[in-house]
Amino acid sequence: MQSILGDAGHSTEEVLEVKGHLPFPTLDMIVYLKLTALLFPTSDFRHPVTTPALLYISQALTKCPVRSLQDMTSGLVLCCLAVEYVSFSKRFLPELINFLAGTLHLAVQDKTSLGYIVVPPFRPSGKCSDLLVVSDAESCKSWSQKSLPLSAAQLLELKNNLDKDHHRLTCLSTCLDLVKRCCLLYKDLMSFSHIFQPIRTLLSKHLSAQALPDPLKELHSEILEIISGVPAAHSRLILEKKKPIPLKLLTPKIVEILDYGKKRGSNREERERERLKHKYKKEFKGALREIRKDTRFLAREKLNEVMDRDSERKKKVRELFGSLATQEGEWKALKRRKNK
Repeated sequence: MQSILGDAGHSTEEVLEVKGHLPFPTLDMIVYLKLTALLFPTSDFRHPVTTPALLYISQALTKCPVRSLQDMTSGLVLCCLAVEYVSFSKRFLPELINFLAGTLHLAVQDKTSLGYIVVPPFRPSGKCSDLLVVSDAESCKSWSQKSLPLSAAQLLELKNNLDKDHHRLTCLSTCLDLVKRCCLLYKDLMSFSHIFQPIRTLLSKHLSAQALPDPLKELHSEILEIISGVPAAHSRLILEKKKPIPLKLLTPKIVEILDYGKKRGSNREERERERLKHKYKKEFKGALREIRKDTRFLAREKLNEVMDRDSERKKKVRELFGSLATQEGEWKALKRRKNK
């Protein structure tokens, strides 16, 4: 599994270098990602298998442009996998929130004045920006809520406009359900209100719940209640009206000195004390200097004495070895004469 994810990551890098964008993952790759979430722990801070898988999902949600309902289906399946990956660790994925916000933007009919920013891979207007806009309002009555099948990421069979509208509503239902789960997942974050502010603006001002089926109306209202029900965890910084007065104990004591370069002391006794102190330090340093000189002299004399004794001892040892060698030679010569 680790090698498969590694090869997929290298191939996506090569495609990005050539084309600048990626196609959505195929069904077999989505199955591998699903198996990774089932077989390996997804809550670890760093894991050799799940971490590359999560990075692959994040890159796909960022670099894969949405150009058809098939691409939208594949992207929502990846969003479902991403929510499954972070459901226990509550790890924040900005790519997931951005894709869900862009998916909701595709269901907005009037895109003239937006109160939010649309981030790639989505476009604020133009081609493929109305993929989730229902063509016929009557199709909402015949639509029944169902989950998005995994097989829809590979082959999507839509025979007529009614099937397309039903699939659009299914995608919108899945997206709203994922947004609700993300709201419950990230509601403890300090920046929760700022993260979901674009989605709140989109749902409250641009995506009206009146034309939606009843299940989508419930999800729509629940999401707005969750976002508005979470209080702001911080307040704005406000400049104080008055500068705070520091404590008196911390106020520095400033003494003005006018006699720079002169000896300190206001009277004769203090000046005499300073003179004696300076003389004492001078005499003390001189005494230390003389003691060090005497110590070095005594050390040299002691070393010379030791070296003289050593040289005398070595001289006596050499003389002794010489006399012994002479005696040994005479003894050997006497022994040779006796043998003859």
